Amino acid sequence: GAVRWYKGLDRSQPPIYSDKEGAPNRGVRVIPGSSTDFSISIRNILPEDAGTYYCVKVTTENPERQLASGKGTVVSVIARPSQPLLRGPPGRITGSRASFNCSSEGFSPREITVTWLKDGKEIEGAQTRILDSGEQQNISYRVESTVEVLLGKGDIRSQLTCQIHHSSLEAPLQQDFPLGDILT
Repeated sequence: GAVRWYKGLDRSQPPIYSDKEGAPNRGVRVIPGSSTDFSISIRNILPEDAGTYYCVKVTTENPERQLASGKGTVVSVIARPSQPLLRGPPGRITGSRASFNCSSEGFSPREITVTWLKDGKEIEGAQTRILDSGEQQNISYRVESTVEVLLGKGDIRSQLTCQIHHSSLEAPLQQDFPLGDILT
């Protein structure tokens, strides 16, 4: 027989890998020509490549029939979040509450933490939400976090920092906002 690799259970989709001559393959055999190891490698992987892949043995006759299928190999994709974008209130303000927004996108898995700091000390009370960033769900995500900060004249030399913590990162990503930019 012959071997095909499919993503998911839908066999009407073209296979990710086929040993048929001239087939368009995303996968490449790890050990070409082996009669016992049909492992494949997929290059240029994207978050949407996450899913369950099945190795399927098929007959060589036309139309081909499925003879046997593996139990499925689950592939999860890890994608780094983008550099955070930190926005403050429009215009300048004098000694009052100000709202700041920090966002980052394109990450997977979904779990992420946003930490707000003012002059290196953590600020509580931020509202953080995680959204699907694409039309298709569970591919990559976007996070938005908003915090209200009480500002006084003494904060003209202070700095607000948004930190993004994610499993794909060795150290958190961070963006600073000099409060002198908005205080009068």
